Amino acid sequence: MSALILPLLWATSGLAWSDPVPVKQVSDKLVIEFQPGTPGRVSYLKTAKTTFETPNAKIGTLQDGWRCGNSSDIIWNEKAYKLFSRKLATSLHAVLEKAHYPTPIAIDTIFDAPTEKERPKAMPELQIGALLKDVSANLCLKEHGGIGGVYMKVFWQVYSPEVKKVVFEALTEGSFQTAASEDIPVERIFLLAYEQAAKNLLAEQGFYNAVTRPSAPAPAPPPPPAVAPKPAAPERLTLKRVKPAAEPLTKRVTLLRSSVPTVIAATGTGSGFFISSDGYLLTNRHVVGTDKVVKIKLPTGRELIGEVLRSDEARDVALIKTEPAGMPALSIREDEPNIGEEVYVIGSPLGDTFNTSLTRGILSGYRVLDKQRLLQSDVSILPGNSGGPLLDTGGRVIGITVLHLAEARTMTGMNFFIPIGDALTILGVDLR
Repeated sequence: MSALILPLLWATSGLAWSDPVPVKQVSDKLVIEFQPGTPGRVSYLKTAKTTFETPNAKIGTLQDGWRCGNSSDIIWNEKAYKLFSRKLATSLHAVLEKAHYPTPIAIDTIFDAPTEKERPKAMPELQIGALLKDVSANLCLKEHGGIGGVYMKVFWQVYSPEVKKVVFEALTEGSFQTAASEDIPVERIFLLAYEQAAKNLLAEQGFYNAVTRPSAPAPAPPPPPAVAPKPAAPERLTLKRVKPAAEPLTKRVTLLRSSVPTVIAATGTGSGFFISSDGYLLTNRHVVGTDKVVKIKLPTGRELIGEVLRSDEARDVALIKTEPAGMPALSIREDEPNIGEEVYVIGSPLGDTFNTSLTRGILSGYRVLDKQRLLQSDVSILPGNSGGPLLDTGGRVIGITVLHLAEARTMTGMNFFIPIGDALTILGVDLR
């Protein structure tokens, strides 16, 4: 048996006397080729990710032996993904190059790379992210590799560092099925399915537009005014308010915990919570930092890509948008709580290992620190709880955990939270 696919095997489950069952077949879409002489932006694969279920899911059947007689399960796990993931960037580069899209130019390593001043100015680059959302495979091992097929579904996002936002996203499919007489490396079968998904990305008009329509250069800044103007308020975003539940928090802990994912940014991890069923969630600004794209890890283990839509450094709040995940959203309390009320915190203290931890305390008071109004409570919190919800006994959000204050680190029971109404106001969010 080839060592290449050993990480895929689970357990022998019987005999089969035929070629592998074909996977779902995907039709080729018409690729929109890049026209010679058209100005365009260089694009390349910046990041590639996938999700793993817990426990790892079966994605198909692996056969080997005489006439593909032995049968075992193919398990989707990190080792299986690593078999071909290292070549995803190269494969996408080849697909883009074949359709004549601008791609990065390799620099010879014999000489030193040119400095920033020496490097010729080019159009801004586009960073592509690929998330493998669904994979299935039925394969049979042969002498030089295998036969069979692979199907996959890929979610793409195109990020422009120039305007600091995702400018296009799409979901495409790809598949590849060998002929019965073929015998090719197993990793190549996976890559050929991925390459068809990439070609179908190039069939999207939105991707072509993103490459061929760079943003206009920013106008020259006006002369500084005598008095600096106040920053413009963000455009109002109206979301549907979640109706409060009749049952108390203690009867709905499991459901509430599912609404509080871990937020993973370049500088570390924190917590967040959904405020609408269509993928909007809140967290702290110091959790996301300057990142425009972060990872949202649900309590189920599923990972999503989130775009930081709005943030306010002074108030330390941020609004993130991700794809609808089917997770329940939390209800927001309209009036302010009274001192002495029992309160609860849900979050991921010290990282995702302790996600959805629940602690209890009382509301100790209202304070003003560094000119910012805060709630004070003795409820237990740790680094990693940042951005998570402070809840009342009905499971309604009354505040957002914040851990960056020096007072909260040095004084026992002196923990602080941003009032939820203040957070929504500064972010320009209305609930109706």
